[in-house]
Amino acid sequence: MNKRSVIIAGIVASLLGLVLGANFYFMYYLSAEEGHLASVRALENMIRHKMRHLKPNYLNRNPRFFMFRNKLLKNYKAAPYENASVLWDIANWWPHENEVYPLYDSSMGQLLETMRREPITRVSNLGRGTQLKLLMKLSQQQKVIFKPQWYPRDEVIEGMVYSGKDRHTAEVYAFYLGAVLDFRWTPIVVGRVVNLKKEIYANGDQELQQTINIETDEEGKETYCLFGKCHYCNEEETVCGDEKHNIEGVLIYIVPGTMAKRRSPWQRTYKEDRRAPWEDDMTYCKALKNKMETIRLLDLIDVAIFDYLIQNGDRHHYETREERVVLIDNGKAFGNPNKDHLDILAPLYQCCLLRKSTWDRLQVFSGGVLTEIVDRLSKQDALYPLITDKHKKGVERRLLVVYAVVEHCMDIEGDKMFKTL
Repeated sequence: MNKRSVIIAGIVASLLGLVLGANFYFMYYLSAEEGHLASVRALENMIRHKMRHLKPNYLNRNPRFFMFRNKLLKNYKAAPYENASVLWDIANWWPHENEVYPLYDSSMGQLLETMRREPITRVSNLGRGTQLKLLMKLSQQQKVIFKPQWYPRDEVIEGMVYSGKDRHTAEVYAFYLGAVLDFRWTPIVVGRVVNLKKEIYANGDQELQQTINIETDEEGKETYCLFGKCHYCNEEETVCGDEKHNIEGVLIYIVPGTMAKRRSPWQRTYKEDRRAPWEDDMTYCKALKNKMETIRLLDLIDVAIFDYLIQNGDRHHYETREERVVLIDNGKAFGNPNKDHLDILAPLYQCCLLRKSTWDRLQVFSGGVLTEIVDRLSKQDALYPLITDKHKKGVERRLLVVYAVVEHCMDIEGDKMFKTL
């Protein structure tokens, strides 16, 4: 064989090896990828099957509901107040670990009225974070956070689960939902209509006033538009007052104490072309159980259920107070009522752990009453109704999914999945 033949044979052998290697690569890695996808799809199919065969107690009203309903309605009923300073002292004394307020307290109705009615005396930009927020001081020196309205109630936010700006009424809804489910880890929140000219601009510091554009038309009518100061704030995206300069917004109680910010183990990549390991690995929680305290893991599973019900898929970090998780920043909820992002529930279906108290409480509000009680509690709020009927149906639909996932976990783990921590 001459030299030329040897070279040609070598090239052919190399090409053959490359083709075989490529075939092996694609067969191996594509089958592995399909394996990951199959496990996620299998979970989805299992949930659909479970939902078709849910026990009647998940579909019907729980008789225990009425006892809880009456206590909640009494506790959160608006009540007149005389001394706002005393009420703020009580509220600032309430927090313990991650519980921001007690299960029942006769001062709650008065405190909510205080937040709705106390005059605003000072306003400044709250520059930290990605969303527009203001720091307000009320007449008794109590500070609260103000988030303005960006969208009408019925606007559907397309795109990823974390798309869009904060939905202001989601913060109020989260407060009442937390109260109902005994996740009293959210700040106390009320809706309020605020005058952008008289209450915000007039009481704002110089920096804030510089982030409010004032335009006058030919008839001399003024329009005030706020763009604020934050990571994404800019003059092209503003919140403008109506003809009376009013805007909707929410006042959020600032929870006292030291907060620690921590990265969520179930954080998204926020890149459409790259998925996080937990999104495809159904055994992801196995390693977490070995390195994270069970009580922290149970907190995060409770958070996952809470976030799934309201479709908040943007909890890339979470805050802790005295080493317990608190539900701060719930505005990225209720974006699209027609979509249920199952992966928000990953901590539950990957870990198959749940507090017994959480499971008992979830079952109390079966049969469509969860949104009913939140709706009744929030009727006194200035921004009622907080969400549309489509969003309410979405919450009830997702509660059935939670029931189905827990049933699936019980098939695997039995009653040992429930913990009393």
